[in-house]
Amino acid sequence: MTHGQTGYPSVDKPWLKFYSDNVINFQQEECTIYENLLKNNKDRPGDIALNYMGHKITYGELFESIDRTASAFINAGVKEGETVTIALPSIPEAIYCVYALNKIGAVANMIHPLAGVNETANYVNEVKSRVVVIFDSAYPSLKDCFPDTSAQLIIVASPADLLPFTLKAAYYLKANKPDLDNRKFKSWKMFISDGKGAKTDLYRKDCHKTALISHTGGTTGEPKGVMCSDISVNSLIWQMLCMNKYERQEVCMPVIPPFHNYSLVESMMAPLAVGYTVALIPRYNPEDFVKYVKKYHPNHVLSIPSYWEALLKIKGIEKEDLSCLKNIIYGGESMSAETEEKINKLLSSCGVKTQLRKGIGATEMVAGATIAYAECNPPDSVGIPMSKTNCKIVVPGTTQELSYNREGEICFSGPTLMLGYYNNPEATDEVVKVHEDGIKWFHTGDLGYINEDGIIFVSGRIKRILITRDKNKQATKMFPDRIEKAVCSHPAVDLCCVIGVPDEERVNYPGAFVVLKDKGESISVKDEILEICKNSLPEYMVPAEIVFLDDLPRTKAGKIDYRALENFRLSETVEPNQAEKMPPL
Repeated sequence: MTHGQTGYPSVDKPWLKFYSDNVINFQQEECTIYENLLKNNKDRPGDIALNYMGHKITYGELFESIDRTASAFINAGVKEGETVTIALPSIPEAIYCVYALNKIGAVANMIHPLAGVNETANYVNEVKSRVVVIFDSAYPSLKDCFPDTSAQLIIVASPADLLPFTLKAAYYLKANKPDLDNRKFKSWKMFISDGKGAKTDLYRKDCHKTALISHTGGTTGEPKGVMCSDISVNSLIWQMLCMNKYERQEVCMPVIPPFHNYSLVESMMAPLAVGYTVALIPRYNPEDFVKYVKKYHPNHVLSIPSYWEALLKIKGIEKEDLSCLKNIIYGGESMSAETEEKINKLLSSCGVKTQLRKGIGATEMVAGATIAYAECNPPDSVGIPMSKTNCKIVVPGTTQELSYNREGEICFSGPTLMLGYYNNPEATDEVVKVHEDGIKWFHTGDLGYINEDGIIFVSGRIKRILITRDKNKQATKMFPDRIEKAVCSHPAVDLCCVIGVPDEERVNYPGAFVVLKDKGESISVKDEILEICKNSLPEYMVPAEIVFLDDLPRTKAGKIDYRALENFRLSETVEPNQAEKMPPL
C-alpha cells in the first residue's frame, strides 16, 4: 500500500518504497538468541568473534566459553526461567553470560555496572536474583549491600582477566584484587572451574518468552525492567541488517556498556549474528577515538551525539585516516543539522565515504525503531521505520492518528515491542495501548511528525530525558523528573526544577534549583538534600549543584519554565545562599 490511499502513515506505509520486495516479504525464523548466533557461525570456528584490547577470541573459542559459562550456571543451580542479574562493563564475560543463560533457558537481567548500592539492591530484589555477576571495581562499594537482597552467590569478574599481560599488570597497579571468600563471593575463575563437567545440552526455550530484562526510565524516569523476548531481539537484529551490505569479519566497535540494548543488541549481538568481529573496550573514552580506530580498524560504530561531537575537539584529527568507517550511526538524543554537517565534513576530510545516519527508538522496542538510509537521511530527521516496524502520530493523550506533517506523539508497533514492564502491568498499560486497529502501540513520549515520504522528524519530548556520563565515563540517561522527586521528598522543600548543565567531561550534569518553604534554612538543608539523593539515586543523578531561589520562573501558562533556567550555566562559585547573585531569570 502506498501513500495517498488513506492519508494516514500507519496505513499507507510510504517508507516501504525504500525497501526491497525481499525485505518486505521476509518471514522471520523462530529461534532463540543463542540459536541465531550458533546457526550463522558454527561452520566458521576460526573467524574472530571478539577483539578484547588486543586479545582475539575466535567463534570456536566463543562457543566453548559460552558452554563453560552455561555449565557453571547449571552447577550454581540456575534453572529454566530463573533470572540472573548481570552488572558488567564491555568485557567478554558479559557476552558469555547473556548467551549462556539463553542457552539454558534462563533470563539475563542487565543493569548498570556502577548503578550504586541502593539501585543495585533494588534491581536484584525486583527480579529475585539468586545469582549476580558484578565486576571487581564495583565490589568494594557493593559487597555490603547483598545481605539485604535475594542474592546467594555473587560472581566477581575482572576486566583484567583476559587482558594481555602488560595491560593486566597496569590494571592491577590501579585496582587491587578483591579478597573473596569463594563461597558467597566467587571469582570468575573459580566460578568457571566449579562448573566443569556439568551437562549443557541446548534447552528448547520458547522464543516468545522473556530472554532479556533491560532497564529504562521510559517516559517517567522511574526505573522499570523491560522484558524482551528472543523473537523481539532477533527481529531487531534482522531489521538492522536487512538492507546493509556486509561481509563476515568486518569490525563493529561498541562504545556504550551492554546494560543498554542499543549497545548489547545493536553493537554486539547483531554483529556477532552475522560473523563480524566485535571490538570490546571496557572503558570507552570518546577523546581517544582516533587511537581506537588505528588499533581496531572498525567499519561500524553506533554511538551517541555527544561522542561524535567530541571528534570536533580532537586536535589534528583532520589529518588522520579514518577511511575504514563505512557505517556510522547516532541515536539516544537529537543532534542539530549544523553539528551533523560539521561532523560529516570532518569525517569526509579523514577519508570517510559515508555520512552519519541516525534513528530513534526505546528499550520498550528493544532498541532502535527507525533507521536512516542514504535515500532518506535529511538533516533533522531520524530516518524511516525499520522494515517490520510501523509508526503513527497521534494526538497526545489519545489514540487518534494524525495525517502527514501534523505534530503529535510518536507511536510504534511491531515484533520488537516489549512483553511488558517486569511485574508492573500498570506502568505497561500507561505506555502500551491497543488502538482502534486492534494493534498494541507503544507511546514513546516523543513529539514529531511524518512527511509524505514516510520520514520521521522529532520536534520535542513530552517528558525530559538527558544524557550524562557516570564516573566511569560511560554514557547513560538522566531523568530530571526523578531527581526532582527525590529533592522534593525533603520536608523543607517547596519546589524543585532540575536541568542538565552542559559540561565537557559529563555531557550534562544535574543542577537543581530549589525553593524552600522557609527561606532561611538553605545552608542546613543542602547537605540533607544531598544525602537523600545519594541514598535514593544513582551517583550520576545526584545534583552537582543546588541553588536556592525565592521562586522559580514560570511560563505564560503558569508552568515552571525550565528553559529559562537552562539559558545560563551554573557557576562553580555560586553558593546556596548566594542565589541573588545569579543572573536574572
